[in-house]
Amino acid sequence: MPEVQYYAITKYNTTRNNPFSVVRLKEGVFEEYENGAWVQTAQYDPILIGEFVDYESINQAEALEIIKKRKNRNVQ
Repeated sequence: MPEVQYYAITKYNTTRNNPFSVVRLKEGVFEEYENGAWVQTAQYDPILIGEFVDYESINQAEALEIIKKRKNRNVQ
C-alpha cells in the first residue's frame, strides 16, 4: 500500500496546529479536506517542485486531530 503524506498549509500567517487547510498526497494526487470529505485538487502540485513553501509535513494522527478540532469548532 502506498504511503499517504499529509500537509498543514500555513499560508496567510496560519500555523501547523491551526492551518489554512489540511492536504494529503495519495497515490500521486493531492486532496484537500473540505466540508467533511477529501476533494481532489491540483492547487498544491507546486509543493512537489518546491514552488510552494507555505506548508509543514504532518502525520495522519495530526491531520485527523486538526480536522476533529475544526468540526468541533463548527458545531458550537
